[in-house]
Amino acid sequence: MATMLSWSECEGIGAMKHDHEIDIKGLCCSAPVIRLTKEFKAFASGEIALVVSDKCSMIKDIPAYCGMTNHALLKQEEVDGLFHFWIQKQ
Repeated sequence: MATMLSWSECEGIGAMKHDHEIDIKGLCCSAPVIRLTKEFKAFASGEIALVVSDKCSMIKDIPAYCGMTNHALLKQEEVDGLFHFWIQKQ
């Protein structure tokens, strides 16, 4: 389930504000896309989610997901072997 974060809690992770965090670490195949689709349904338009994965395949999969759903990929980065993606719901 997504959690709400305050600005101070997210300062250490790329210092980009977000409303929710979605942990997809350990998920593979279609599971990350299913999780993202489920979580984003509950978000309001304009809200930003920080998605965290440990799979390098997400470097291609997340932008493709955003392209198919019309959500905006605002930023992505790798920190200590984890891949962080900031996605804004459209």
